[in-house]
Amino acid sequence: LDASKKFGSTSSEARVLWDIVEEMDASDNSVASKAPIVDSEYEAKVKSLSQMLTKTKAELDQVKALADDLKGVKLASPSVGSSAPDDSVMKEALAAARAATEEFGQSSPQARLAWETVEEIAASPVDIRAPLDEECLIELIEGCEALEKFQAALGSR
Repeated sequence: LDASKKFGSTSSEARVLWDIVEEMDASDNSVASKAPIVDSEYEAKVKSLSQMLTKTKAELDQVKALADDLKGVKLASPSVGSSAPDDSVMKEALAAARAATEEFGQSSPQARLAWETVEEIAASPVDIRAPLDEECLIELIEGCEALEKFQAALGSR
């Protein structure tokens, strides 16, 4: 403030001194030097969580290892077998649904029933299973690793 008065507020001397003041204000670490807040309920919950993670560590390691193994497995796409809907049946159902929509209107009970039949025929190959999603396995592994890091942080308290 004295330098601003003496040399003017836009002088290089005043600007340098104001920069120093700003740096000192920015480096105030008084919050970090305060004593931590002691909360016995919080401490008890953290301790309980740490114990649970310790108990489940073996299971987490097994899950992680299994997910790692499965990540490398490439599954073949299932072939559509005899359980797939017959094309002629599907074509007939589509034709009937379109005819019902034209004759009775889109929101009529007849049209709705006909379109439900089409949906049932399309959904009929129940035994086809989708291959495991590799992204899901990667997320599972990352979740296990995050839990391990969390457990390590709890253990270092």
